[in-house]
Amino acid sequence: MVSVRFEEADVTVKEGATLLEALLDAGHDIPNSCRAGACQSCMLQATEGTPPAAAQNGLKDTQKQQGYFLACRCEPEAPITVQRGAEAKTVPAVLVSKQLLTPSVLQLRLNAELDYLPGQYVNLMRHDGLCRSYSIASVPGVDDYVELQLRIFPDGQFSQWALNDFVVGESIEMQGPFGDCFYTESDLTQPVLMAATGTGLAPLYGIVRDALQRGHTGDIQLLAGAKSAEGLYLVDELNALAERFANLTYTPVVLEDGDLPAGCAVGDLNAVVKDKVADTKGYRAYFCGSEERVKKLRKQTFLAGANMQDIFCDLFTPSSQV
Repeated sequence: MVSVRFEEADVTVKEGATLLEALLDAGHDIPNSCRAGACQSCMLQATEGTPPAAAQNGLKDTQKQQGYFLACRCEPEAPITVQRGAEAKTVPAVLVSKQLLTPSVLQLRLNAELDYLPGQYVNLMRHDGLCRSYSIASVPGVDDYVELQLRIFPDGQFSQWALNDFVVGESIEMQGPFGDCFYTESDLTQPVLMAATGTGLAPLYGIVRDALQRGHTGDIQLLAGAKSAEGLYLVDELNALAERFANLTYTPVVLEDGDLPAGCAVGDLNAVVKDKVADTKGYRAYFCGSEERVKKLRKQTFLAGANMQDIFCDLFTPSSQV
């Protein structure tokens, strides 16, 4: 028998039984369906100790890294502490700088005591309760701030406030981090495909720098799309990064021809991605941006050979109350 700590209670798991069975027998309401590891509705998170490897079969590396496992496949071999999911942490964040990267993209840099991975996202909560979600573009240990990149909407309640009224030195509540769109060191030689539109570049900017800092040696293709050249940003920074790391190729992509930066491709992002990487078998992929665009990229990449477990996405959905 093994003792498991769950929601301030100790639950005993008998030999040959699963943690799900023990929790249900103890009166805990744990969602479940197939009890065979397929539906993943009984997923829990270990906060202390390590779940058995069999309980993490079928999960993404990012989920495994965060301690997630399936209770229906878990026959614990040693005491562990588990919970239903990551508890959201809320911390104060102080604005240290802001600047427009383009007329419609605002960069915010904030000081906050936040344990995060580049590519995850946080909620910013204004004092009146207005809340919006933004992906993290900074890298812990490299940047001494949390960087967010906001798309400015003409009638956006939050983005217009951040642009016009949020001042350096002012504090705001930051909740998180959330999401599993981040880099893992499962295979440093695996080729990587990254593509984004608009501020979908924010999480990829963090992820690609994190991967290179961790010593990733596999080929990395990063494509960032915009309607026109005026919508591109971080071009100089990414070109400099590509010059420093021979395994990184950065390609800006625009729909409209005109005065374009060096190396810029013209056309639909999906078509340019397919032209760059026609066969995605063995690739790890990261796609960020509008829901429609990301879904199309995910489908295209899967059909071209990538394993769905190796495709990580961050879908941006504007608030209905802009």
